[in-house]
Amino acid sequence: MIRSSSQCTIRVDVDDLFQYAMANPRPSGIQRVVYEILSVLEERAAAHPDTPRILFVRRGRNGEPFEEVSWSDITALFGTLTGIDPSSKRRGNTRRTGQTLLPQRRLGGSLRRSLITQFQSMPEDIGKPLLASGIAQIRAIRLLRQCFKTTRNRKAASHAEKSPEIFANDTNEFRKETSSSEQKDIFLILGAAWSDPLFNERLHQARKLYDSRPVLLIHDLIPFRRPEWCDPSLVRNFQHWLKTSLPHCAQLLAVSKATARDVEQYAVEHGLKFSSAVQIMPMGSGFSDMQAESETIPMGLPAAGSYVLFVSTLEVRKNHAFLLRVWRRLLNDGNEADIPTLVFAGRVGWLVRDLMQQLDNSDWLNGKIRLISDPTDEELKHLYQGSLFTIFPSLSEGWGLPVSESLMMGVPCLALHSTSVPEAGGQFARYFDPENVTDALEKIRDLLTDREQIAFWKNEIRTRFMPTSWTQSADMLLDACLAASHAEDRS
Repeated sequence: MIRSSSQCTIRVDVDDLFQYAMANPRPSGIQRVVYEILSVLEERAAAHPDTPRILFVRRGRNGEPFEEVSWSDITALFGTLTGIDPSSKRRGNTRRTGQTLLPQRRLGGSLRRSLITQFQSMPEDIGKPLLASGIAQIRAIRLLRQCFKTTRNRKAASHAEKSPEIFANDTNEFRKETSSSEQKDIFLILGAAWSDPLFNERLHQARKLYDSRPVLLIHDLIPFRRPEWCDPSLVRNFQHWLKTSLPHCAQLLAVSKATARDVEQYAVEHGLKFSSAVQIMPMGSGFSDMQAESETIPMGLPAAGSYVLFVSTLEVRKNHAFLLRVWRRLLNDGNEADIPTLVFAGRVGWLVRDLMQQLDNSDWLNGKIRLISDPTDEELKHLYQGSLFTIFPSLSEGWGLPVSESLMMGVPCLALHSTSVPEAGGQFARYFDPENVTDALEKIRDLLTDREQIAFWKNEIRTRFMPTSWTQSADMLLDACLAASHAEDRS
């Protein structure tokens, strides 16, 4: 089949969204970022001068490397994670593929999520091994299934090379197309592809079957740079993914200048030469659900103006233990009634067993620290709106969405002064050393003793801060993909 050289097809990999939903009850920041971009990508592609065609793809149910996914399948999946009505998220242009992927998998996925929730609610010394064992079994089954299909896929790839006019199977309608020019199609990877141990096989298939050039968005290199902050299985999977994926990508993108520098340093250390510089994608300032109007205030939230908010998964890198020490000193040095509650909003993650024990032993500093676990989007929105200010002491970030999201909500943020976070907060956030308790203590105390300063800061943010939209992110991605599709092939 000959197609016009004026249109490039961009196949957007969404497989990790579906794999993530099988093992987790709520979306993480990366899944939210990907969903925000996907929600505007087709619309921006239609408005682009080159009008590229957008296809959402995932690994096929029978081991095939690619299967098309409709937008309604993606919104339905995300709705199960967030509790949001998919029909309210996006309008028009919903593509059907003749099948719905979600219902066939929903029973197994719901059972897995139910078991995971049960494991997470157990004492850590019981629940964590059960959770790790269950996830390992799921991964092992998936690996065996994929390995059994590898030989068949390679035979199919060989056949496709001999007969480039068609590649088809009984679960999708992809065709390998020849073009009247040198323009190539694109395989766009936006999410947590490192969760698939055989992802490099899909890169190979994208290049061989559809003559596509991979374009990869990198969120951070933390599991490689600072493995002590991560679960061992994540470190292994991530480092394998870097080694097997980066050399085969036509274009690398990063969510911040700091992440781009890390990627470039990795390339130097491993002798990689990229055909072009790592490009920076502008990150949206926050999630659209945070800005939606609501009629009711969720029950059980602290009173507005009585707390400082820290939005993050509880894990060692996020530095919650640091704030425990800071709040202990605030309470020791001042009148307890004058000290606001410190609210942690997020799920309990890895490597924080000691922290949770300390909090329990101190009765959560007599109630001056509070955990709101797995907050809904509605709860999180009201938590932002009612906070005095937010605080973000994480030791390292690829971007720092809770910082820019706080600003988008018109709420001041006091954040770490290093890695990518000053890019997220700019002139509107204020900064401290996340390893210096005295520095953070003095800046927090200064705000608490001068509440007019907080009011002035809020007014400055609400009148001057200009949020970045996800359409800007999508436009940059489309430009980068189209540039890669026309670039000289050096592979």
